[in-house]
Amino acid sequence: MQLKPYQFSFSSLGGEIDSLFAEMEARATAIMNQSGAAGLPAAVKSGNLCVFGNDFHVDLCENENEVIVVTDLPGIEKEDITVRLLNPETLLIKTEQRAEIEETDDAGTYHLRERKMGSMQRTIRLPAEVLTECAKASFKNGVMEITLQKKPAEEGVSICIE
Repeated sequence: MQLKPYQFSFSSLGGEIDSLFAEMEARATAIMNQSGAAGLPAAVKSGNLCVFGNDFHVDLCENENEVIVVTDLPGIEKEDITVRLLNPETLLIKTEQRAEIEETDDAGTYHLRERKMGSMQRTIRLPAEVLTECAKASFKNGVMEITLQKKPAEEGVSICIE
């Protein structure tokens, strides 16, 4: 009896691993948002989760007065992006990329399709509270930059003198 060799595809394995890590990140983000990040490592508390899935990647930067978020969104139209400040410390970015998936089209027969289509989203825990009034976003050549003004730190509590 002769055994047939097992057909193995690294591209399908890579897709499965990407999906697994994307699901783990989504669950960790949900736990962080539900629990207020209590008991999680400092990198996770600050929103610096590593992204392993096919969702978009984000750079998060902070200076004295601002929090700046930059993300590459190639192939996405500005009209298909939603940016929401959920609270003073949490930003949500959603995208929708629509395309019909067919085996063949005008370009020919597809043998591999890895580009992400459909909905993607990231919830980003900001390193400081920000003001909603001063938020700005720009989108050029597939790169989105969001600039958020930090909420001024209060300097103690006033005490009435009798």
